[in-house]
Amino acid sequence: MSTSTDSTTPDAVQPTTPGVSRKTFLTTAAKAVAGAAVAGAALESGSALAAGQRAHLPEIMRKGSQVTLTYYFGANPAEAQVRQKIFNKFMAANPDIKIVSQLDGTTHLQKFNTEVAGGNPPDLTMSWELDYPAYAKRGVYLDLHQFIKHDSQFQHQVMSQEYPAVLHMFSQNGKLYVLPEQITDTVLYYNKDHMAAAGLKMPTSWDDKTWTWDKFLSYAKKLTQTSGGRVTRYGYAEMWGWGLTAANVVAAANGGNWFKQAVDPKAGSSNLSSHDISQAIQWYADLTNVHKVAAPSAALTSQPGFQQFMAGKASMGIVGHWFYSAFSTTKGLNFDIAPVPIGPGGGNHSRTNLGGTGISISAKTKHPEQAWRFVKYWAGLQGQNVIAREGLWVPALKNIGQSSSYTHSNSAMAHAKVFTNVLKEGYVHPLPISRAWPDFSIPWTTIMTDIWDGKQSAASALAALDRTINSDIKKYG
Repeated sequence: MSTSTDSTTPDAVQPTTPGVSRKTFLTTAAKAVAGAAVAGAALESGSALAAGQRAHLPEIMRKGSQVTLTYYFGANPAEAQVRQKIFNKFMAANPDIKIVSQLDGTTHLQKFNTEVAGGNPPDLTMSWELDYPAYAKRGVYLDLHQFIKHDSQFQHQVMSQEYPAVLHMFSQNGKLYVLPEQITDTVLYYNKDHMAAAGLKMPTSWDDKTWTWDKFLSYAKKLTQTSGGRVTRYGYAEMWGWGLTAANVVAAANGGNWFKQAVDPKAGSSNLSSHDISQAIQWYADLTNVHKVAAPSAALTSQPGFQQFMAGKASMGIVGHWFYSAFSTTKGLNFDIAPVPIGPGGGNHSRTNLGGTGISISAKTKHPEQAWRFVKYWAGLQGQNVIAREGLWVPALKNIGQSSSYTHSNSAMAHAKVFTNVLKEGYVHPLPISRAWPDFSIPWTTIMTDIWDGKQSAASALAALDRTINSDIKKYG
């Protein structure tokens, strides 16, 4: 397999910031998927690929020899150390297998795409929810069901604890290409000291029907502070990617789904102009432009929303668990989490988006049985218990997400299970997972930003955007 960095040298990982800007998140995913198309085209030139996939059933391990598996992943230094810890535990228990790391570079998946195109992909790959479909479609990954159906213990101990929505997110045409390692649903972070000073009490349950948009807005108004005609503290600040928060998180809590079938959506199914979504996008933009309780895009350019929250200049913000480490190590920041507020179309409970990463096996690996042994360790109870204890991610298994190990490692949040309870209840909707993302993400970002900046209304802009998105999806059949 590919030339790699030995897994004993995690310090080679380049540091990354804890947050993702609204443009960076979208463009890196788009570029990676575009690269996958080129890489996949090269793979398709091998006529034996499809037959090779069918032949990759679990083999009987040959005793007495060590095999090397290359594992491609992205991580900051803290995350790399956790991965290394799991590598070491696995290799100690499986001395016939050596795991060698290969690190994602500054350009997301560029190195991976080059190796796939050259016919020399890594044995194992960290797969992102927005990226994997293009590779699955081109035959880069194995269908993991062929291993799972022969592993009754894994079925009983692990598959029974998987969240159905997450497995669905990582499946295409009845085939499972990714086993989840961590989940990236989003919640509402808030400053506990600000709330206490204002005499406000935050909800703790996704089923709290009193946590409405109107109540949230009243809180945001009370938390916003001004001095000399200028805002000194916003009640709310956008922390993630404005369009994703509005179209996928706030809209989901209003009963809206961008795509009814979010995984591999069909042409004609984009629903941004539907009432529930259009209403949510406009309401979210109005927090800034009408009510003046949310930081405008200009303010976020000089200081991103997550930094405003860390500095006490914003009281609330919707984002995922990936900010927990930064928030929990910020001196003087006393915070907790709550559900996303329920819109008028949301019904009896709130909802949020769903994302995550996992692990895949290359269709060209020479060691499928050994690769499966690592995958089931990594995504199973052993690896998930380490993930729970380290506090860097939300575990992918139900029982681990409800464990004391998870709550202890996330003790800066008194209600850490807000992250996992919404998964347990199934109140989640995936990000749009489509091979057309590179095409429609650009006009989508442009128009959504115009709405946020008050240049267009949601009602006037979204119908045309739906037509553009549906046209782009149609190109892919």
